[in-house]
Amino acid sequence: MVRVVIIVKKLALLSIILFALASASQAQIRQAQGKTLDEKVREKTEQVERTEAELRAADPGSNKEAVEPKKAVMNVDVQMALTKLEYKTFAEAKSNITKEITDGDDLWLYVKFNGKLEQYVYRLQGEMGERFLLFVEYGPEGDVMAKSHSILEFKKEELGLTELKMSLSPGKAGANKALAIFIKNVAASKPGRWSNELRITNSVAIPRGFTDYLAKAAFVCDFTRGFTKYPKMVKTFESMALRDTLDETKLPIAGSFDDSELLIAISERLALEKIAATRVYFAGDNWLEYSDQPTSQRQYRSVTGVFQYQSGAKCQYGTATVLQVYDQTAKRYGGSIIALRKDLPTPCAAQK
Repeated sequence: MVRVVIIVKKLALLSIILFALASASQAQIRQAQGKTLDEKVREKTEQVERTEAELRAADPGSNKEAVEPKKAVMNVDVQMALTKLEYKTFAEAKSNITKEITDGDDLWLYVKFNGKLEQYVYRLQGEMGERFLLFVEYGPEGDVMAKSHSILEFKKEELGLTELKMSLSPGKAGANKALAIFIKNVAASKPGRWSNELRITNSVAIPRGFTDYLAKAAFVCDFTRGFTKYPKMVKTFESMALRDTLDETKLPIAGSFDDSELLIAISERLALEKIAATRVYFAGDNWLEYSDQPTSQRQYRSVTGVFQYQSGAKCQYGTATVLQVYDQTAKRYGGSIIALRKDLPTPCAAQK
């Protein structure tokens, strides 16, 4: 009798073990079957975290609420137009919209607001003051997933604007006069024919729905007849955005950006290079904030410093590109990575 009880107990234990193994196996199967869904959920979570990174860019320690902007009717309250030639106004540009570009084409973006810009910007309240933002995406036409995004930031005195005009190619110097998101994406394309779109929004909800945008502008990239010019234009776009010319003997235009800690970091780096700078300043007015992988947590911001110095009788200058990567764990941007480009000749008159 005892032996029978022991056998029964062993069979019961074995049944429990087999049941557990079966359950684990089924769980693994379900996990494998649901992997794609899990990945999508994780990607969407990372997108939300990335958006939080955007909004802490200038003031990572901020925890104050933002003022919600006006909810616009897409492509009605805000309109976009793409043209290959530069025009003075949106009205002129709207009559000359282009829907197709080929390798190396100049491209201009025009945005028209029904009312003033102040009605549409996302207002971020922080300890460093109030920021006025719009978000730009580049992605396949009709697909809510974006390949990358960037942030447009405006000064308070710009909120009365009713139109924006930005050079997508070849670039132009000045605050919000150029938008790099186009050239960065198009230069990484492949030969072929592709349908893409630019989107502008004040919505921070990610993933965004099809109607969560202020406006969209679709265009076709026809690279079937060759594709060599745009990949080379990334560097020339940078020169145009810094100095409004491809002539690198011209110094980058000084902007209003100022950060004493970054100036010290650049000066210390120059000291290591044994460069005695006579002047250090920043080009541009704000950090340039962007993400090249919208489904990841990678968020960047960069700004360009300029340093002037003499080498013997020669007058020279260089650029210090400062890059910071958002630290998702610490919820702030990390330390500065400084890339120097030096020994660029410039007329000595420019040193004064």
